[in-house]
Amino acid sequence: MSISKNDVDEPPLRLKSSATPANLGLFPGAPVVREVKKRNYLCAVDGDGGDHKALGDAPFRSLLERDLRTLLGANPDIAHYAVEPHELTYFIPDGRGGQEKHVYVPDVVCRYRAGSVVVIDAKARFIAELPAWTRRQPHIEEAYRLDHGVAFLTLDEAEIRAEPRLSNAQIMERHRYIVPDAVALLRVRDALVTLGLPTTIAAVVRAARLNDRPGECRAYTAVLNLALAGEVALDLARPLSFQAEIREVVP
Repeated sequence: MSISKNDVDEPPLRLKSSATPANLGLFPGAPVVREVKKRNYLCAVDGDGGDHKALGDAPFRSLLERDLRTLLGANPDIAHYAVEPHELTYFIPDGRGGQEKHVYVPDVVCRYRAGSVVVIDAKARFIAELPAWTRRQPHIEEAYRLDHGVAFLTLDEAEIRAEPRLSNAQIMERHRYIVPDAVALLRVRDALVTLGLPTTIAAVVRAARLNDRPGECRAYTAVLNLALAGEVALDLARPLSFQAEIREVVP
């Protein structure tokens, strides 16, 4: 028995996705495109961040999103990011030979200093496991990869809140300079040259011999800012302390 072409169910032709703005919203002053009718949703905690790497406004819709952006802020490999900066229009086969149109707004779009771009969604695990998301996620990932040439990641609380990484990032962000201490940076850089790497924060603090006010350690803050800038690397596999090891940055 012969089978004609019309007797075979062919998969529907994949429709190309589109993003508005077309550049994924990675530009200075990037607006937040997601409209939220009622703050807090009555079931989440939200607010407005002062993220120094954000290209525009930086609201967060959950504490998980806030924690994700703390990691991004403390990561020297991240140049900048935009929060909810574009709408992705993509399509899912409807099972009847047609395509359903869907719209997705990402939590954050990041650009690395090396130039690559990644789209990230911070999603609680119980939500990420719901059929409403597991049905959509592969098509969103495919749309970004095939149509826009960028990676798409979904990160849950186990990945975002891994310790001691998150606590270390919070400490580093708290020490981030608003106004740089030029003298402390100079003395710490000199100490690093004298001591060589690897060394410890405590050794640098002793060698820098800076005058501190009560409750202040200018050399410690300077080391963390050099790490935030990518000049040195810290051992973040252990909780940050004065015994933390300072290492050379691996290219």
